[in-house]
Amino acid sequence: MPKLTKVNIQELVSASKKYVNDQLKKADVDKNQVLTRTEAKKLAADLKDNFDASGFKLPNGSVKAADVAKEFVVMMEAWAKASDTNGDGYLSTTEAKALPKTLRDNYVNWVGAQETTLTTGKYQSRDLTPKARIAEHEAKFGKQAVGYEKALELALKAVATDTDSGLPSFVSEFGGPDGNGLTDKKKIDAEVRALLKAGSIELIKTNDEIPTGEKSKDAWIFSISTSGQGDHGLWAIIDRKSGDVAVTNFN
Repeated sequence: MPKLTKVNIQELVSASKKYVNDQLKKADVDKNQVLTRTEAKKLAADLKDNFDASGFKLPNGSVKAADVAKEFVVMMEAWAKASDTNGDGYLSTTEAKALPKTLRDNYVNWVGAQETTLTTGKYQSRDLTPKARIAEHEAKFGKQAVGYEKALELALKAVATDTDSGLPSFVSEFGGPDGNGLTDKKKIDAEVRALLKAGSIELIKTNDEIPTGEKSKDAWIFSISTSGQGDHGLWAIIDRKSGDVAVTNFN
């Protein structure tokens, strides 16, 4: 994709709202709607500084999840609009330099995500994996037979076609926007393609764990996020040595 030189502010704000809410949901381990300093360590790197800088901290250092989300989105919208010097509703690369440091990294990562679109055959999704994370994996586990790019392609195809644990299983049960299950294979595939295109795929951190027990030392593990899987986590696991593929989900 061509390098983005400006972004629509409303799209940025909307994406920021979804991003922070998804991250908070994952980090709030005990589901009490309050994020402790320990839980905050599970946030994406570009949100940890937003948590640290929050003006809503409780005496023990925790922050209500709703306060973190509201503060982040309000600040992103306010600063983006204030930085839009020509008032065209877009934030250019130059204008974005006026954002505070705690928001600039979010902007840079979001732009980078829009520029990294993975296409495998007829399936397409956004790869949200920071390049630094790939490097961390290679540094910790070494370069093995199956590299990141190949694993990523295998992962996308697997979640798109696995009828037992992948997206087709969710679409068969819950269907499209109307919530009714689908049985026609062409309609299922079309809905899967739409979900992946609007969703994202991301390599988990080297020390992250998934409920089904697979470890990053043995496999590239990708987390898939779409609007069609409800509260289920969905992962593609690619063996680093053999390239064997598995798909798993957990609620």
